[in-house]
Amino acid sequence: MKKFIVSSLAMVMFVGSSFAASAQTTSTAAQLQALIDTLKQQIAQLQAKVAVQTQATADVRTAAQNVQGTLSLIRQLRQGMSGDDVKTLQTILAADPEVFPEGKITGFFGPLTASAVKRFQKKHGLSQVGNVGPQTLGQLNKELENNPLSQEKDERGGNRTCAIVPPGHLIAPGWLKKNAAPVIPACQTLPPGIAMQLGLTTSTPPGHPGPTSTDTTAPLLSAVTATGTAANSATITWTTNELSDSVVWYSTSTPVSATGTTPMVSSVSLVLGHSITLIGLQAATAYHFVVTSKDATGNIALSGETTFTTLAAPVVPDTTAPVISGVAVVTSTFNSAVINWNTDEVSDSTVWYSVSNPVSATGTTASATSASLVTGHSVTVNGLNASTTYYFVVTSKDASANLATSAQFSFNTQVAPDTTAPALSAISATSISSSSASIVWTTNELATSKVWYSTSTPVSATGTTPIVSSASLVLSHDLMLSGLNASTTYYFVVESSDAAGNRSVGSEVSFTTTQ
Repeated sequence: MKKFIVSSLAMVMFVGSSFAASAQTTSTAAQLQALIDTLKQQIAQLQAKVAVQTQATADVRTAAQNVQGTLSLIRQLRQGMSGDDVKTLQTILAADPEVFPEGKITGFFGPLTASAVKRFQKKHGLSQVGNVGPQTLGQLNKELENNPLSQEKDERGGNRTCAIVPPGHLIAPGWLKKNAAPVIPACQTLPPGIAMQLGLTTSTPPGHPGPTSTDTTAPLLSAVTATGTAANSATITWTTNELSDSVVWYSTSTPVSATGTTPMVSSVSLVLGHSITLIGLQAATAYHFVVTSKDATGNIALSGETTFTTLAAPVVPDTTAPVISGVAVVTSTFNSAVINWNTDEVSDSTVWYSVSNPVSATGTTASATSASLVTGHSVTVNGLNASTTYYFVVTSKDASANLATSAQFSFNTQVAPDTTAPALSAISATSISSSSASIVWTTNELATSKVWYSTSTPVSATGTTPIVSSASLVLSHDLMLSGLNASTTYYFVVESSDAAGNRSVGSEVSFTTTQ
């Protein structure tokens, strides 16, 4: 540009001298003077453009010096986290309306931000997990290299994220728009014409004196209310008498503090009708909140504290049957069995059983049941036959009448216990001599052998009477009595006990030894 101006001046001087030397008439001199005046005007215009360009370059340097340092993401982020780095993440995502069309710069990593991260990951060929891991972190920092960001203190003492943009330039549409209203990054100086079109005030460009603002009055807040309250969200609305931003500070405790230590949701759009939606709230919970609005010249208004209560979580109809597991026969006798199982939710207990295979879980099949709603089930089945195979299924029904039926199982009852004493028969004395005799008898089942004997009657089957015995379990019994007196009458009874301990005692019998 400077070379062009110098060349133009030289040409003017050359043309001027040539025309002066050759001027023949007054008319020719007038034409020459007109040409010189035209060239001087063009030179003046070029000099003005050079001055503007020089000033713009100085503005860029000044803007760069005023920025507190570009931001970068250094920690991995996931849903549920909050902080300034989450704001930075949301600002990067909002640069692309297809990635983050909602453009909510809240500082809270909620479901909307997670969905935007997945779209960002898909766009850049990364795994769509919705969390910011090492690979996603690297790609985000590359985006920051192309569109650097910074943070500076706002009028409330908190941090706000702003784009590092040379004066007179606009950033990506995704960063200029949120909720269909322009969002002007704090560290960007807009051209006066653009600021006027957006309905916003802007600082006077360097070197250009401007009007001094006389607005020292905060906006007037009215109609502050909570609308559209749901189980996990609520919308806070209010109006102001002049264009201003929107901030809601909220808490489950009172009083609510309008500081950076309290959860908040905000919009920097300058509007008259304000609407902020709070999400991620607890169901059936009372929340307290205040709102603040700041006009274009920094005057802030604070509302009184208001309360709303979120709705109870909706009851979802239960259409899922219990899940049955761990079916087992824990005890089995000759006439009963105890059957246990578990369910994943409280439900009743029924055992359907039969000697037929397969067993049917209907009213035509024998059953044992308990109406108690439990997760650990135990049912006793009684009145069974001994030494028998039984087939069974179990069913459990929850409080919503969803019924689950198990697979079929089986078990065997035990042999019935022996409670009958042996039957004694053919009791007699044989091989009688002067000093001995054999006592014989039979039983209908294996049993022990014992003989109680005495020379007096009746014979007592007690420990005070002489005995001869054998513990062997036999059907034919034969015990020898020895050391007897000659020519003497002896009286005796026999006794047998089976393996179950059932005892039989025979009638009294007698014999007489020989001489």
